[in-house]
Amino acid sequence: MYREPHLQKKSDECAKVWREWFEMFSDKEKMNLPECKELREKWFKCCDEFGEMVGQELKTNPRYNTLND
Repeated sequence: MYREPHLQKKSDECAKVWREWFEMFSDKEKMNLPECKELREKWFKCCDEFGEMVGQELKTNPRYNTLND
């Protein structure tokens, strides 16, 4: 759970994509479909974007200015 609503929204979005991918990946008939690979790539991209958002929050939010590097 994140205090910042935009981080929580992105986290939820990534979790939703992961669940969709995992459901497809768990089905032996669907795990090798291009759609499964696309969902995995979408999840990777979402996680990368989320990481960037967290990093930006750490740099710009005064709440975190007392943390050491």
